[in-house]
Amino acid sequence: WVARLWEERPTRYSRALLETLVLIAYKQPVTRADIEDIRGVAVSSNIIKTLQEREWIRVLGHREVPGRPALYGTTRHFLDYFNLKSLDELPNLNEIKDLDDINVRLDLGGEPLMAPMDNAAT
Repeated sequence: WVARLWEERPTRYSRALLETLVLIAYKQPVTRADIEDIRGVAVSSNIIKTLQEREWIRVLGHREVPGRPALYGTTRHFLDYFNLKSLDELPNLNEIKDLDDINVRLDLGGEPLMAPMDNAAT
């Protein structure tokens, strides 16, 4: 029974943390304000802190505007953790089905992104 006390469980991440990571990966370099504009809600300092502690993101520089906000981008550790050789291996946003609500708001330029899934089509 002692072994069960020390048994490591996989870390679970919140939807907000994962959405923030996705936005940084696809739109980098990006500021916290950019992320908040896209998500429509404030980004918790704990989310940024957790992503930095995991070494998935880092400050790439600062935007040359008043306040000089940090510009975030992904790290080599992010690529290694998700078994990617480069950011080019990230799936196309049209392939991501589980982020419908963020896909509608996320504009990366080019073709329109996937519209929300119609439950009747499944």
